[in-house]
Amino acid sequence: MADYVDMQYVNLLAGRLQRFKIKHRNPLKVNFRCTICSDSRKSATKARGWIVENSKTNSLFYKCFNCGSSHSFQNFLKLQDPILYKDYVADKFLQDKPKQNIEENKLENPDAPIFNKNPLKTIKKISQLKYNHPAKQYIEQRQIPTDQHYRLYYAPKFKTLINSIIPNKFPPFKKDEPRLILPFLDEKGNCFGVSARGFDPNGLRYITIMFQEVPKIFGLDRVDFTKPYFITEGVLDSLFLPNAIAMAGADGNVTGLKHLENATFVFDAESRNLEITKRMEKLIRKGYKVCIWPHNLPGKDINEMHLAGVKNIDKLIKENTFSGLEASLKLAAWRRT
Repeated sequence: MADYVDMQYVNLLAGRLQRFKIKHRNPLKVNFRCTICSDSRKSATKARGWIVENSKTNSLFYKCFNCGSSHSFQNFLKLQDPILYKDYVADKFLQDKPKQNIEENKLENPDAPIFNKNPLKTIKKISQLKYNHPAKQYIEQRQIPTDQHYRLYYAPKFKTLINSIIPNKFPPFKKDEPRLILPFLDEKGNCFGVSARGFDPNGLRYITIMFQEVPKIFGLDRVDFTKPYFITEGVLDSLFLPNAIAMAGADGNVTGLKHLENATFVFDAESRNLEITKRMEKLIRKGYKVCIWPHNLPGKDINEMHLAGVKNIDKLIKENTFSGLEASLKLAAWRRT
């Protein structure tokens, strides 16, 4: 039977593989549409990509019976997601490393900065949760794209999690709470902080905990700064756009970001919010491109617009992106709506 780490990463891919289905568990046989050749443009029901277990070695390999592509599971994972592939390699290394050596390494450097480790190892990604899990249902209800679920985590005991990372960050408490975890990752995939979204409508909505004193930017591990990219106000909004990062709040600090000439700043559609319009005005004076939403859009942010049925939001943003004097005039008119 496929080992635990392999199965874990097969499940992590499930949300982004069309028509994914486990056909057999021992030996493992998984079927889905090939992501290399797109399987079939004529029929959406065709699924000829397979992850199959070699019953003699318990290793996994990928094979497409349409285009003939053949890879080890490790190389197939690398093709799908280089960041996830790095996590896989690290997990396989820890799995194969003798437990005694792991303990010795902990003792050698007990004060090693926690952000160089993976502080979220003890909790599950949304993509790993069962479909009837409340956190999974919350994400489904907000229609967050399924291929983005692996970037979000669920902490059943948020304060306990944070105290395990930063001792005594929260003083002694009687009650803990579950939260949706939105991790801040650097370009190498290291976690340097988290934004935690509460599920209680009467509780504190967001709590942000930083492990380093750096700008609160979500998505640095995924963005390509050499191409046009979006900078959204909210983390969840960034998941609906290609090549996007988020400022984790309207007061986000973008100091040090690369190629800001390629960026479009996308704030919530709240023309009467003084803080947002001031921030937009400041960016326009600096010469940056800003999205100024058209009038009468349903919803105040990208997620709400998507839920209201607005289509092609990235195209809508591009059509309403301005800079310079034109942006100043558009902003002045937008403020009056």
